[in-house]
Amino acid sequence: MINRDRLNATFIELCATDSEPKNERLLADKLKERLLELGFTVFEDDAGEKIGGNTGNLFARLKETGTGEPLLFSCHMDRVTPGIGVRPRMEGNFIISDGTTVLGADDAAGLAAILEGVTALRELNTPHPAIELVLTVAEELALLGSRYFDLGQVTAPCGFILDASGPVGEIVLQAPEQVKIRAVFHGLKAHAGFAPEQGISAIQMAAVAISRMKLLRIDPETTANIGSISAVGPTNIVPDRCELEAEVRSLEPEKLRLQIKGMTDALNITAAEHGGSVEITEISCYPAYTLAQNAEPAQRAAKAARSIGLPVRFKSTGGGSDANIFNNSGFPAIVLSCGYEAVHTTGERIAVDQLALLAQWVLTLITDKSEG
Repeated sequence: MINRDRLNATFIELCATDSEPKNERLLADKLKERLLELGFTVFEDDAGEKIGGNTGNLFARLKETGTGEPLLFSCHMDRVTPGIGVRPRMEGNFIISDGTTVLGADDAAGLAAILEGVTALRELNTPHPAIELVLTVAEELALLGSRYFDLGQVTAPCGFILDASGPVGEIVLQAPEQVKIRAVFHGLKAHAGFAPEQGISAIQMAAVAISRMKLLRIDPETTANIGSISAVGPTNIVPDRCELEAEVRSLEPEKLRLQIKGMTDALNITAAEHGGSVEITEISCYPAYTLAQNAEPAQRAAKAARSIGLPVRFKSTGGGSDANIFNNSGFPAIVLSCGYEAVHTTGERIAVDQLALLAQWVLTLITDKSEG
C-alpha cells in the first residue's frame, strides 16, 4: 500500500529544502502545496511574527469520509544547524547527507511518512475520520513554535507526534523538563606580564567552577551539560569577563532542582573564593510530562504497530518535543520513533525500510479507528 519510491523521493525533496529554525518558509510553502493537493485546508498562524521568524505553525485539516474520532498527527518543520544546503543521497539501504550538514530526517521523516500515508489512503479510497495536522516551527529552539499554537482549534481527542530517534515501533511516554543556565563571571583586568597577580581571571573562575560540577549523565533520569564558554581578549590582559551556557534535564523535578543547585553553588562559591562575581540566569525551557501506558494514544499506537508486525516498546526519552507543550496544555499526545539514527549530527541517517514502516504505521493508525 505504501509506494516506497514515491516516499523516498518525497523524503529526499524535503531534506533538500532549507529549513533551519525561524527560517522555515521554503519548506512550509512546499508542504502547503502538497497538502492542498491532497484535499486539506491549511491555515498558518502568527507564531512566526511572535518569535521573530519568517513562518508560522501550520494547521491542516482533511474532512472525514467515514466515521470515527478525528486523528491528529504532528511534526516540526525546522532542523538543527548545519541544515542549509543539504544534499541527501542513497548509500546502500540508507539515506544520508554528504557529511557537511545534518540530513534533516529529524523531522522530515515524520513529514514524509504523513504525506505518503495520506496519499496511499486516498489511492485506496478508504473511508477515514477527519485528519488534523500540526506542523510547528522552531521546535529545535526549546519548542518555541508550539508554545504559540492554539490547541483550541483541534477537534481530535489525542495526538501522535512523529519525532523521536529509535526503531519504528517505539513509543515515548515520558520526557524531561529542561532548564538552561547562563552565567557571566566578572573579574578584574591587569597586565598579564607585568602584574598578573593584581588581576582576577574570569576564565579561570569559569574553569574552576566547571571542574567542580558533576556533568553529562548524572543518573538514569538526569543529564547536565556545558554547551559553550566564551571570552574574547588579548593574551596580555587578564580577562575580566567570561560567559558560559549550560543545561539541565530530568524526568524527576526534585533531581532537576538538586542538579541546578549543585551547579549554581559551584559558580557562586568559585567566584567568591577568587574575589570576583558571577551573574546567574535560569531559563525554564519546557516542563516534563508522563503518560500512562494505557492512555488512549499509547494504546492506539501500540495496536496499530502490532497489526503490521512491529515490536512495540514503551520508553522514556532524554529529549524534549512538542509533546511536552501539548501534554502540559491538557492535550494528550505521545511521540512515535521514526527510525533515524545519529540525530543532530552530520552522520544522521535513516534506513529506507524504517521510513516505509513509519509511513505504514501512519496509514494503519488512520484506517484502524478502534482503541488498543
